[in-house]
Amino acid sequence: MANNGVGSETHDLRSLLTDEESDCLVRRNGDQVPVSELEGKMVGLYFSLSSFRSCRQCTRILVDIYLKLKERGERFEVVLITMDKDEESFNNDLKNMPWLALPFGNKSLDKLLSYFEPSTIPTLVIIGPDGKTLSLNARDYVEGHGIQAYPFSKERLAEIDEKENERCESQTLESLLVADELDFVIGKGSVKVRFLSEKRFETFSGIDGKVPVSQLVGKIVLFYFSRQQCPPCRAFTPKLVEDYHKIKAKHHDFEVIFVSLDNDQQSFEDYYFEMPWLVLPYGDKRENSLKRMLKLTSIPHLVAVGSTGRTLTSKAKELVMFFGPDAYPFNNDRMKEMESRIEEMGMGLPEKVRHYLHAEHELLRSPAGVYTCDGCNQLVLGWVFKCDECDYYLHPKCALEEDREVRGESEGHGNHEHAHDGHDQASNGGWVCDGEVCYRT
Repeated sequence: MANNGVGSETHDLRSLLTDEESDCLVRRNGDQVPVSELEGKMVGLYFSLSSFRSCRQCTRILVDIYLKLKERGERFEVVLITMDKDEESFNNDLKNMPWLALPFGNKSLDKLLSYFEPSTIPTLVIIGPDGKTLSLNARDYVEGHGIQAYPFSKERLAEIDEKENERCESQTLESLLVADELDFVIGKGSVKVRFLSEKRFETFSGIDGKVPVSQLVGKIVLFYFSRQQCPPCRAFTPKLVEDYHKIKAKHHDFEVIFVSLDNDQQSFEDYYFEMPWLVLPYGDKRENSLKRMLKLTSIPHLVAVGSTGRTLTSKAKELVMFFGPDAYPFNNDRMKEMESRIEEMGMGLPEKVRHYLHAEHELLRSPAGVYTCDGCNQLVLGWVFKCDECDYYLHPKCALEEDREVRGESEGHGNHEHAHDGHDQASNGGWVCDGEVCYRT
């Protein structure tokens, strides 16, 4: 996330929100409002994209907060900064919003994106009445605490953070998964008996496929945040399915719960068809609290929660990639072993190499999380030889093959552009996904 001027630099909203063609914002009824009317008010710059379910969810919460603050007479305003590519989508989105909007096509958009650098969508930048930035993204505070997050002061947000830390210390599976009458997840295809091996079965006693949270207490539970339209997710899911079956064959105190970030019901159903584990109902209100409490930053995201309900690790994906089924029980000992072995793997590797698949630039050695090698298209964890300029990744096995050194044009391997383009669709090296958006870093 950008750190431009938080709490220090004063913003001139007129210079941020106007271009040479207009110094006005618009309302959903078509009224134009001069930017000057924002002076002396707290302003939320709301970067949103109408097609994203996460934006629609956040909008509903923000509308409720906005209307309540207006009833109280608070000097608070929101300005929609649309990321939509067509005006019809923008207009349809604005119909659901009682606040102001930067006019569609306003040239200030590029300036705002460059200055605030929103790393995820939606993003809610809060600017105080004095023009100073209070938060570069108050989205989590809004979704998690509603109107209690107002007035978004440093002290108020610190108070919320402290309460969140206290909550983490006392976290249980019930505190994660039980909300009012919602005290269940769903079994695969509404089937309550799960096959483990020829002689072992696991029986859930739920009704209509509902598995009570109480039956999961005391188990190691992985929460899998994923989305069908996300390339890294599609690459990782088959690996997790394979290892899930192997772990379940040995350990009945283990389960996975899929938390869908799919954009629509059909995508969710198509994607879940590939999975053998439990699932949170699509669109369930617990989704937002789970994203917040389990610290979702990008997808695929795999969090391991232990038998006490406390989080074991937010790097369960890395453990699965490194150990496979031996990642169980996803504890600190496994994390330390993985980190130690990855460090050892880096010993003796050259600092840089040249490779015919990327002849134009040297590839520099670097530690890495999970990525896809642009040479063999396989998911890899550990070390990478990469070119940041071209966003190109090779894992050591591909980068150091004896017969893969730089070759002449006559061998047909000199065209880097062709080699790189050939992997763009299948590769997820350099992809970052948040909620419903996936993009190359």
